[in-house]
Amino acid sequence: MFTLIRWGSPLYSETINLRNKVLSESAGKSSIKGFPSNEQKDVHLAIKREDRIVGTLLLHPCSKDCVQIKQVAIVPNCQNEGLGKKLIIYAEQVARNLAYTVIFLTGREQAWGFYEKMGYEGISEPYKEKKLVLKVFKKNIQGNIKVNKKELKTNG
Repeated sequence: MFTLIRWGSPLYSETINLRNKVLSESAGKSSIKGFPSNEQKDVHLAIKREDRIVGTLLLHPCSKDCVQIKQVAIVPNCQNEGLGKKLIIYAEQVARNLAYTVIFLTGREQAWGFYEKMGYEGISEPYKEKKLVLKVFKKNIQGNIKVNKKELKTNG
Protein backbone atom coordinates (compact mmCIF):
# COMPACT_ATOMS: atom_id res chain seq x y z
CA MET A 1 0.00 0.00 0.00
CA PHE A 2 1.32 3.43 -0.98
CA THR A 3 1.04 6.22 1.53
CA LEU A 4 2.03 9.82 2.12
CA ILE A 5 4.00 10.29 5.32
CA ARG A 6 3.78 13.40 7.49
CA TRP A 7 7.12 14.95 8.50
CA GLY A 8 7.83 14.31 12.18
CA SER A 9 5.32 11.45 12.52
CA PRO A 10 6.15 7.97 13.88
CA LEU A 11 6.05 6.63 10.30
CA TYR A 12 8.48 9.37 9.26
CA SER A 13 10.80 8.17 12.02
CA GLU A 14 10.51 4.66 10.56
CA THR A 15 11.52 5.98 7.11
CA ILE A 16 14.58 7.65 8.63
CA ASN A 17 15.61 4.33 10.19
CA LEU A 18 15.24 2.63 6.80
CA ARG A 19 17.24 5.36 5.03
CA ASN A 20 19.99 5.12 7.64
CA LYS A 21 20.18 1.35 7.25
CA VAL A 22 20.07 1.21 3.44
CA LEU A 23 21.62 4.50 2.32
CA SER A 24 23.81 6.18 4.95
CA GLU A 25 25.84 3.14 5.95
CA SER A 26 26.63 2.09 2.36
CA ALA A 27 27.58 5.66 1.39
CA GLY A 28 29.92 6.15 4.33
CA LYS A 29 27.79 9.04 5.57
CA SER A 30 26.68 9.87 9.08
CA SER A 31 23.28 8.59 10.12
CA ILE A 32 20.37 10.99 10.07
CA LYS A 33 19.61 12.20 13.57
CA GLY A 34 16.23 13.54 14.62
CA PHE A 35 13.90 15.09 12.07
CA PRO A 36 15.86 17.11 9.49
CA SER A 37 14.20 20.53 9.20
CA ASN A 38 15.24 20.79 5.53
CA GLU A 39 12.76 17.97 4.78
CA GLN A 40 9.67 19.70 6.20
CA LYS A 41 8.46 20.90 2.78
CA ASP A 42 9.32 17.64 0.99
CA VAL A 43 6.65 15.13 0.00
CA HIS A 44 7.40 11.88 1.84
CA LEU A 45 6.20 8.73 0.10
CA ALA A 46 6.31 5.17 1.37
CA ILE A 47 5.21 1.63 0.70
CA LYS A 48 3.75 -0.23 3.67
CA ARG A 49 3.28 -3.95 4.14
CA GLU A 50 1.54 -5.29 7.21
CA ASP A 51 1.86 -1.89 8.94
CA ARG A 52 5.61 -1.76 8.28
CA ILE A 53 7.48 0.64 5.96
CA VAL A 54 9.31 -1.39 3.28
CA GLY A 55 10.19 1.44 0.88
CA THR A 56 10.48 5.21 0.89
CA LEU A 57 11.54 8.25 -1.10
CA LEU A 58 11.26 12.02 -0.91
CA LEU A 59 10.07 14.51 -3.51
CA HIS A 60 12.00 17.73 -2.93
CA PRO A 61 10.61 20.84 -4.70
CA CYS A 62 13.32 22.75 -6.59
CA SER A 63 11.13 25.23 -8.50
CA LYS A 64 7.51 25.52 -9.60
CA ASP A 65 8.24 23.08 -12.47
CA CYS A 66 10.98 20.84 -11.13
CA VAL A 67 11.12 18.31 -8.30
CA GLN A 68 13.96 16.06 -7.14
CA ILE A 69 13.59 12.41 -6.10
CA LYS A 70 15.80 11.81 -3.08
CA GLN A 71 16.57 9.11 -0.55
CA VAL A 72 15.11 6.09 -2.39
CA ALA A 73 15.37 3.12 -0.04
CA ILE A 74 13.84 -0.36 -0.08
CA VAL A 75 14.17 -2.85 2.81
CA PRO A 76 16.97 -5.24 1.76
CA ASN A 77 14.87 -8.43 1.99
CA CYS A 78 12.20 -6.78 -0.21
CA GLN A 79 14.56 -5.70 -2.97
CA ASN A 80 14.20 -7.31 -6.42
CA GLU A 81 10.41 -7.52 -5.99
CA GLY A 82 9.64 -4.52 -8.20
CA LEU A 83 8.89 -2.22 -5.25
CA GLY A 84 11.42 0.39 -6.39
CA LYS A 85 9.76 0.58 -9.81
CA LYS A 86 6.31 0.89 -8.24
CA LEU A 87 7.53 3.58 -5.85
CA ILE A 88 9.09 5.62 -8.69
CA ILE A 89 5.87 5.33 -10.75
CA TYR A 90 3.86 6.46 -7.71
CA ALA A 91 6.25 9.39 -7.16
CA GLU A 92 5.87 10.44 -10.81
CA GLN A 93 2.06 10.36 -10.46
CA VAL A 94 2.21 12.47 -7.30
CA ALA A 95 4.59 14.93 -9.00
CA ARG A 96 2.24 15.22 -12.02
CA ASN A 97 -0.71 15.82 -9.70
CA LEU A 98 1.30 18.61 -8.05
CA ALA A 99 1.87 20.14 -11.55
CA TYR A 100 5.61 19.45 -11.79
CA THR A 101 6.90 18.92 -15.33
CA VAL A 102 10.42 17.61 -14.67
CA ILE A 103 11.85 15.16 -12.16
CA PHE A 104 15.54 14.75 -11.58
CA LEU A 105 17.57 12.57 -9.27
CA THR A 106 21.11 11.62 -8.41
CA GLY A 107 21.57 7.88 -8.92
CA ARG A 108 24.17 5.50 -7.53
CA GLU A 109 26.13 3.60 -10.16
CA GLN A 110 24.42 0.29 -9.39
CA ALA A 111 21.01 1.89 -10.13
CA TRP A 112 21.83 3.63 -13.43
CA GLY A 113 20.38 0.84 -15.58
CA PHE A 114 17.21 0.84 -13.46
CA TYR A 115 16.68 4.59 -13.92
CA GLU A 116 17.38 4.37 -17.65
CA LYS A 117 14.74 1.60 -17.98
CA MET A 118 12.33 3.90 -16.13
CA GLY A 119 12.85 6.55 -18.83
CA TYR A 120 15.37 8.77 -17.04
CA GLU A 121 18.14 10.34 -19.12
CA GLY A 122 21.65 10.75 -17.72
CA ILE A 123 22.54 14.44 -17.91
CA SER A 124 25.89 14.55 -16.13
CA GLU A 125 29.20 12.83 -16.21
CA PRO A 126 29.73 10.30 -13.41
CA TYR A 127 31.32 11.75 -10.29
CA LYS A 128 32.55 10.35 -7.00
CA GLU A 129 31.22 11.31 -3.57
CA LYS A 130 32.78 9.45 -0.64
CA LYS A 131 32.28 5.72 -1.42
CA LEU A 132 29.79 6.27 -4.26
CA VAL A 133 29.92 6.92 -8.00
CA LEU A 134 26.92 9.07 -8.93
CA LYS A 135 25.25 10.58 -11.98
CA VAL A 136 22.36 13.03 -12.40
CA PHE A 137 19.27 11.87 -14.33
CA LYS A 138 16.14 13.71 -15.43
CA LYS A 139 12.76 12.86 -16.88
CA ASN A 140 10.09 15.09 -18.40
CA ILE A 141 6.77 13.95 -16.96
CA GLN A 142 4.39 16.41 -18.68
CA GLY A 143 5.50 16.23 -22.31
CA ASN A 144 8.59 17.68 -23.95
CA ILE A 145 9.50 20.58 -21.64
CA LYS A 146 12.89 22.31 -21.51
CA VAL A 147 14.23 23.06 -18.06
CA ASN A 148 16.91 25.44 -16.89
CA LYS A 149 19.97 23.52 -15.62
CA LYS A 150 20.10 25.80 -12.57
CA GLU A 151 16.89 24.09 -11.40
CA LEU A 152 18.68 20.73 -11.37
CA LYS A 153 20.97 21.57 -8.47
CA THR A 154 21.51 18.31 -6.62
CA ASN A 155 21.38 18.22 -2.84
CA GLY A 156 21.52 14.54 -1.97
